[in-house]
Amino acid sequence: MLLKKIKTKKIFFIVLLPVLITSCLNDDSSSNLTKGRTIAIETFAPIVRDRISFTDTQGNIRLIKPKPNNKLVAVKVRIINESVTYVPLFIDTEAAELGDRGGSRGWNIDPYKSSVSTSSIEAELDKFTPLLSGHIELNKGFEVTGWMLFDLERNISPLTLWWRESDDITSDLPK
Repeated sequence: MLLKKIKTKKIFFIVLLPVLITSCLNDDSSSNLTKGRTIAIETFAPIVRDRISFTDTQGNIRLIKPKPNNKLVAVKVRIINESVTYVPLFIDTEAAELGDRGGSRGWNIDPYKSSVSTSSIEAELDKFTPLLSGHIELNKGFEVTGWMLFDLERNISPLTLWWRESDDITSDLPK
């Protein structure tokens, strides 16, 4: 009798496990995957900060602040190449727009040109790295994940990302 109860519990667990895994992996509230013609873009909820600091390739600490009366918005982006042999990306200040569907938008900023060197270590140093910027070669079956930064007017709601590099993709951001 005890052996039968244990087998029943094992079978119940084996049947329930895929349902639990699937429900955890398909949490639509944390990210949004949108496919284009050549690549797919996964976007995550935007994070608003009054400053972002990062360590550059030479080991220097750099600080980014928004323009007066603006806000700094960081969006984590994953770019996936599932089908094309090779996708060259050039992520510059016209690679993506962030804003609302009403037409209020702002372009991504160049983290290196928009930052200043600093000696102070911020509490969230390198929290928003790696930064997506510059040339990236994305072969078939590969992906890259990083942060894009936007210096937006305070009244713009960061609800949608318009990807403009190598493909035109519109992705609604999770909240």
